[in-house]
Amino acid sequence: LIVVLCVLGLIVSGYLTYLHFRPEKLDTSFCNINSYLSCSTVNKSSYAWFLGVPVSYIGMFGFLLMGGLALSRFDYNRIGIFFLSLFGFGFMVYLTAAEVFVIGAVCVLCVVVALIVLDIFFLSLKHFGKESVQFVKEIRVE
Repeated sequence: LIVVLCVLGLIVSGYLTYLHFRPEKLDTSFCNINSYLSCSTVNKSSYAWFLGVPVSYIGMFGFLLMGGLALSRFDYNRIGIFFLSLFGFGFMVYLTAAEVFVIGAVCVLCVVVALIVLDIFFLSLKHFGKESVQFVKEIRVE
């Protein structure tokens, strides 16, 4: 299920990347419902970039990484998925708060991405949460 969610997240993030670099398509996109529900307003804001990188690129990279870990046989893949989804969840809370309280507009597709990240986080919490917390507890720095 995590792989399926990562593929969906990659598709939505990919579309947001496409819109980010095609402003003429962004303004006529189906996700511009009104002045408040507007992907265009959010995607043209400074919050569409993080440390000089489009946020949609970060989303694509995160979904690729989590999907790759979900398919891998790496010893710590489940722990990686848990902590990546935790970070992604925190990042999406930050971005959603910026949309609501700073930008004054909400990107519908960004909300879809946030819900996908939330689903991945809850799945990883349910299945890998205890293992991940135990892993951190056992780290010894000498």
